[in-house]
Amino acid sequence: MERITREDLRGMAMGETRTFILPNAQQCDNGKSTAYQMQNLLGCKFSVQTDYAKNELTITKSAI
Repeated sequence: MERITREDLRGMAMGETRTFILPNAQQCDNGKSTAYQMQNLLGCKFSVQTDYAKNELTITKSAI
């Protein structure tokens, strides 16, 4: 996956956890930022865990 998009986050169900494998650490940071920005628009809470060694971002979508 090249990057995490808003559509990726919109498409997640409440309670769903997805792991995204990204090309580099900067894309991990960008994905984390996108998730936190989308919380207000979608009325939910995203929990984000980053594994920089593997360039993996794990995101969980939860109800507020």
